[in-house]
Amino acid sequence: MTTPSDQTAIARLHETFDLQRRAYLKEPDPSLATRLELLGRIPGMMMANARRIAAALNDDYGYHNELTAYLFDVLNVAERAQYAAAHLERWMRRDERELEPQLYGSSKAYIEFQPKGVIGNMPAWNFPVDLAVGPLVEMLAAGNRVIIKPSEQTPAVGQLLAEMLGDTFAREQVSVVNGGLDLARHFSTLQWDHLLYTGNTAVGKEIMRNAAQNLVPVTLELGGRNPTVFTEDAVTRDNVRIMLGSKLTKNGQLCIAVNHVLVPENSRDKFIGLVREVIESAVGDYTTSPQVGCAVINARQMARVQGYLDDARERDAKGVIEIGSAASAANPRRTPVTLVINPAPEALVCQHEVFGPILPVHTYRQFDEVIEHIQAGERPLGIYIFSNQPELVERLRRSTSSGGFCVNAASMQGAQANLGFGGVGNSGMGRHHGFEGFREFSNPRGVVEVAADARIDPLMSPHGEAARQFIRHVTGGALG
Repeated sequence: MTTPSDQTAIARLHETFDLQRRAYLKEPDPSLATRLELLGRIPGMMMANARRIAAALNDDYGYHNELTAYLFDVLNVAERAQYAAAHLERWMRRDERELEPQLYGSSKAYIEFQPKGVIGNMPAWNFPVDLAVGPLVEMLAAGNRVIIKPSEQTPAVGQLLAEMLGDTFAREQVSVVNGGLDLARHFSTLQWDHLLYTGNTAVGKEIMRNAAQNLVPVTLELGGRNPTVFTEDAVTRDNVRIMLGSKLTKNGQLCIAVNHVLVPENSRDKFIGLVREVIESAVGDYTTSPQVGCAVINARQMARVQGYLDDARERDAKGVIEIGSAASAANPRRTPVTLVINPAPEALVCQHEVFGPILPVHTYRQFDEVIEHIQAGERPLGIYIFSNQPELVERLRRSTSSGGFCVNAASMQGAQANLGFGGVGNSGMGRHHGFEGFREFSNPRGVVEVAADARIDPLMSPHGEAARQFIRHVTGGALG
């Protein structure tokens, strides 16, 4: 049964949707100047609210590093808006296409990128500001109007987004609706012109089913068990540090983070030692260090992470290696980094995206095993390889499919304002960031302008002698 608060939120959603629809029909194609002015508001908004954003994240997580908030939920978004504004004039240009000169003479054909209209955005809880305001950049660049439904798991951030965006944009341009699960379920049933959802694959399928009822196009940014490969020459302290920099971002709660690693069998002990060395030298006790990005978001997610660990210990306690102290009353949602060595295929850490500070470590003898392992799973958001052997890097790249691919780094494909970001298969569909994001939220309308010197009679029904002569000409007399 829908709660009274969600009933109110749903009513407001419909009011806002109708308001934005009317505004779109009144101004269906905003000018470059209008779009630039809207984009120009975002960097100042982010900087002015930076400390409030950090505080709201800390409230929702129980603990959230201030610097992590500034890097990923403030500066990243501001830079994305500046990049789009700098390139928008070029993005909006017509994409000219060739025409057959004998028929069309000096006629023109081109693709023009129209706004789609009113777009819905359902960001995930792990980067609740970045995923709300980041895609808003390309949505506004494409000339659209936007309604954002923040995750119910980050209520403090949701309230702040409503205030920030409400103070920065008119309701008919950008609006935020906050509410619980009933609002979230209802949100995807509206007749959007496009819908973006970021979250897990199971909910993504539900979103897509709802959207299909209204033939709403969707962009789905989902999860992925992102594999990270080390070749023997690349098992070094620097590379392990870079890998952990991805794995431990937001305490592992990142869709493009390293999910599990594959290392040569004869480098296993060296790899484990380097992981321990890097973590202990960088932060000391991982479970209590203030340098760690954040706590596990809530008790439900903590129970899930703990369930994965309990399952791994039941299967092979000796294969579970903790780096850091145990969770405590003072740190109830902080756990050590835990390596799970060669877990069984049926283990929970092998069946699900980890999304926490657990790192499964698989060993291999031949590189063929790496490719077989990756090909046997769903296509992930990212595949990462650390190697100084270009032939193996190229072999892995050409033998696999994923949303992104990084060499001697991990997760970097999602950090570039100028590089389209998204998944494939179970890890999602569609792209945002940069020009690809602008195109994702645009309607590429094909236009033909027929000139006076065109001779298109052969194409016009009924087809007679003119069509016959044209067919003979283009086929060299083989037809007609």
